Amino acid sequence: MLVGLRVESGASRMVEVLSPLGESVSSQDSTAPPVLFVVGTAGAGKSSLVTAFQRWARFLEVDVLAINLDPGAEKVDYDTEFDVRELVSLSDVMIEYELGPNGAQILAADLVASRADEVFDEIEGLSCDMLIVDTPGQVELFAFREASSHLVSVIGQGRACLIFLFDPMLSQTPSGFVSQMLLSSIVHFRLGLPTANFLSKSDLLEPEALERVLDWGENLDILEAALYEESAQQALDAHSGSQRAEFAIGQLRMMQHASIQPGLVPLSSEHEDGLADVLTFAQTLFGGMADSRDGYSGDIEHERG
Repeated sequence: MLVGLRVESGASRMVEVLSPLGESVSSQDSTAPPVLFVVGTAGAGKSSLVTAFQRWARFLEVDVLAINLDPGAEKVDYDTEFDVRELVSLSDVMIEYELGPNGAQILAADLVASRADEVFDEIEGLSCDMLIVDTPGQVELFAFREASSHLVSVIGQGRACLIFLFDPMLSQTPSGFVSQMLLSSIVHFRLGLPTANFLSKSDLLEPEALERVLDWGENLDILEAALYEESAQQALDAHSGSQRAEFAIGQLRMMQHASIQPGLVPLSSEHEDGLADVLTFAQTLFGGMADSRDGYSGDIEHERG
């Protein structure tokens, strides 16, 4: 289920979660807490989001437990309910198997996935409102390894979704933006979970650049026009040509044909912007929390004032 986000202004920009056919996603009844897997390219701000979201949720008295699935993490600033480094250490893998950093990352990811049942035993029965999971820095280690799909299935237990983070620097060019749309769609396709796209570290962008990127996320016609402009500019450069932008245009048209709309929401872990949208996304999918704290997401600005 690829999730489209209808966006409006206000304290919470996310209004409705849609399936590919445009149908609303119904809430599910279950005692198990929903699981949010935070996914994105290296440096996109996954660990920062987990840290900020856990801290912010405590302010609202929402019980969010964090899990670290990155065996290569040097340190984490959030409180972990489970840390995969207790099972698999990247440095130990490098020494034991005489591998370099890249090879050790791949093997460590497979070793973690092979022990998915042990991971589940550690978190089974946890009482909380939500689990948020920090995934490996290299998205391909998490999304493109077959063993990882098993890990997601075991941990998620049918109540999981993806928070995909767009890198703000890469998002500033039309072709870079389209490349992240493609990556988000591929990760969704690989893992088969409802997915919401967020523009991470949006506070790093100038207001004009931020508005432009958000417009691309809301209106693919505007994005296509920007791609044509980028292609024309590159055609003037004898060294680069326009092949990259033309390829991006082709990919964009393919996504338009498939009715794929990124529905990008700005997120700043530093300023706590967009955290309410992450919470609302989980509420809309799985319910539960809204029953006991009806309407609090819309009152966040008032509560913090």
